[in-house]
Amino acid sequence: MIEYDPGSGLLPDPVEQRLRDALRARADSVDLPHLRPAAPPSGRARFRLAVSRPVRRAVLLLVLAAVVVGVLFASARWEGPRQAPPANVPSAPPTPTTPGAVTASPDGGRP
Repeated sequence: MIEYDPGSGLLPDPVEQRLRDALRARADSVDLPHLRPAAPPSGRARFRLAVSRPVRRAVLLLVLAAVVVGVLFASARWEGPRQAPPANVPSAPPTPTTPGAVTASPDGGRP
């Protein structure tokens, strides 16, 4: 409790008095076992998202599920190695030729 200073001629404000008494009571309630030793600065990043463990687990599970769905989707669309297309089949069978027969060439027989 603040003592009245008769030299100032002012009475202490009741709100200020109650506030000072509350702060003094709080300061008196803290003693050595309540204090923790000072921790040295760590090399961690200063910005750390304050997210609880269940939220982190849920996000991890959602990411894992998305990866699994992506892999399944990609494997379902993959058809494997493609087979070669069928060979071209000629429309008319070749005509047999006799040995020694002369056939007309498309360029008119020019050398």
